[in-house]
Amino acid sequence: MRKIIYKQFGGTEVLEMVEAAMPAGEIIVKVKAVSVNPLDWKLWQGEMTMMGGKKFPKELGIDFAGVVFKGNAQYKEGDAVFGLATIFKGGAMAEFVGVKAADITLKPESLSFEEAACLPVAGGAAWQIVGEIGKVKAGMEVLVNGSAGGIGPFLVQMAKRKGAMVTAVVGAVGMEMVRELGSDVVLDYRSSDVEKIASRFDLVVDLAGKMRFAGARGMLKAKGVYVNTSPGVLDILGSFVSGRYKVLLLKPTAEKLKALAKSGLKVVIGKRYAWEDFRKGYEEVKRGGIVGKAVFVL
Repeated sequence: MRKIIYKQFGGTEVLEMVEAAMPAGEIIVKVKAVSVNPLDWKLWQGEMTMMGGKKFPKELGIDFAGVVFKGNAQYKEGDAVFGLATIFKGGAMAEFVGVKAADITLKPESLSFEEAACLPVAGGAAWQIVGEIGKVKAGMEVLVNGSAGGIGPFLVQMAKRKGAMVTAVVGAVGMEMVRELGSDVVLDYRSSDVEKIASRFDLVVDLAGKMRFAGARGMLKAKGVYVNTSPGVLDILGSFVSGRYKVLLLKPTAEKLKALAKSGLKVVIGKRYAWEDFRKGYEEVKRGGIVGKAVFVL
């Protein structure tokens, strides 16, 4: 089979497609689609060595959807499933991936393979922010900075389902999309000084990586919480100092996967790529400007 690996840290030039043996695993899935996540390039650029280590070669790709090739008592051959490879080890950018039963769940018939592949990481992140970190309830005011990317559309939908008032901060290309998903206020980050708006929020989530806690602090209510979704080591340590400063550390579970499968959330896909175009795809997604998720189709 073929898979994407890298043997050193760097840019997209370090990524290569190679022939490899079939993977080991309790269940083997023939991959149909793989989602693109910022964690992918943070790993191959060497920004996450504390979690991912420095041993090469390394594999690529986290969340995927496909068809069971080798099953067990729970999942039989031919079942359509979606799930996650090991977060910091990857392996989903391959024709086949080996996983545990707890890492996958059945794909709803209402979702395409491409849509299902977009749910685990971004949907799971939104789930943690809304339900566990921010503990969003009816009447709360939530600001989502960078709400038109991968996580944002899921977060907006989940917060609205909880009864929150949502302010979405986006670029011009994403404004209509976040309105359609239910955002109460939509701000264009290019024409609004977001950190100086009069409103105060129970939860401020920075998905764009450009709104620091120092600037967001003045936007919070007395017990408001700020969430950094792309933390470095110092950010993680800092989160232990202030109860109002939180970081997102993705904690996928089998229960979350099953809940996402039943959620009925709308999946917004801004771009599809043939997986042979892996370098082009990653370069374009890194540059930004794509509304919603991007996905590789095998």
